[in-house]
Amino acid sequence: MDAVTAAVREQYQRFPYPAGPPLVRQGTDARTLLATVSRARPAAGPIRALDAGCGCGVGLIGAAVLQSDVQFTGIDLCDRSLEAASHSAASRGLNNVSIEKVDLMTLDGLTVPEGGFDVIYSSGVVHHLSDPARGLAHLAGVLAPHGVLSLMVYGTKGREALYRLVRAIDALVPRDRPLEERLEVGRRLVRDMESGPLFAGPWADLAEIADVEFVDRYLNVNETSYDVDGVLELVTGAGLDFVRWTEPRDWDLREVLPPGASRDRALERPVRQQWKLVDELTWRPRLELLAARAGNAPRAPLTAGELDSAILCVSPEASFESERRFLRGASRTESCSVRVRRGEPLRLGPGPAARAVALVTETPVPFLGLDLVQALVREDFAEAEARAATLALVQAEVLYRPHPTEV
Repeated sequence: MDAVTAAVREQYQRFPYPAGPPLVRQGTDARTLLATVSRARPAAGPIRALDAGCGCGVGLIGAAVLQSDVQFTGIDLCDRSLEAASHSAASRGLNNVSIEKVDLMTLDGLTVPEGGFDVIYSSGVVHHLSDPARGLAHLAGVLAPHGVLSLMVYGTKGREALYRLVRAIDALVPRDRPLEERLEVGRRLVRDMESGPLFAGPWADLAEIADVEFVDRYLNVNETSYDVDGVLELVTGAGLDFVRWTEPRDWDLREVLPPGASRDRALERPVRQQWKLVDELTWRPRLELLAARAGNAPRAPLTAGELDSAILCVSPEASFESERRFLRGASRTESCSVRVRRGEPLRLGPGPAARAVALVTETPVPFLGLDLVQALVREDFAEAEARAATLALVQAEVLYRPHPTEV
């Protein structure tokens, strides 16, 4: 174990992270992740997922509870965190979770399934490694050829206000002082300031957060943050290809700039330049993306010609609210709103899209695109608008298209 890894491990031994109950992170449903790439699993059977740096298991257990047919392996190097994760899994009676003590800088001792892991999650971990590029390359080496790696690392530009406080604490108490002393000084500084530019954006809660969060955020013994160019170079340097941002809307200039001359000019730039502009104009403290092995390209969008034979499912990443009018002996959906991951709710007024959502959520099982189109036609919608509504729901990721082996 190298010195940096040992120091990081010691920090998390003293302040196990993350604290709190299990949660559902956006973009963690294994089947929807596998549906983003062109290669399908060669055979049906349990999906094998690795949480690389699971900590106390907050994300691991949250995912395992909802995906009981996925086999999860959580790895970390901190004993206290692993104990917490193991206890959380056991207390819930989960039989689809295994916990292993593994150093991400070597992966020595990791139990790798034949063919590699179908899905690898690494959320907020790689940037704490002594050599992030090397650690990510090790993960790429245990990813199946058809697999998807979900990566989150810190974003430099979105953390600029945070780093100002980090530098202020460093100026008051050097990094070679005991962590408890640095925590006391940092906490006192925040109390004395009460407000100001350091309390802006996503860091407005810095006076209320628990000690374990304060240490991870402001006193971490080692971290590397990235801009757009940096994270894309990290991915390619590990032998992986960029598939997409976990939430594409976050990186779409049309979601950032209102219609007008500025947006028109920005959209003339190459896509990577557009992403860099988004990074400058918005709070992006986390850079979250999907990556895959070379040859496993992003899956082409569903076309109108493919719709009839396409197998579709309601996305587990979508949540729904509906407004229904109850009539004599019947009811009618007036409108509904759909939220995909943590995006803004999409309101669907009366029409084929709202009715399609009502139909597919009544019995959320796989169906053919043609079946949904015909169901809408039977309710007196024109075939053309039924097809357009179905395609629009796929494009909005309210519906997704699993590979046949995932059905």
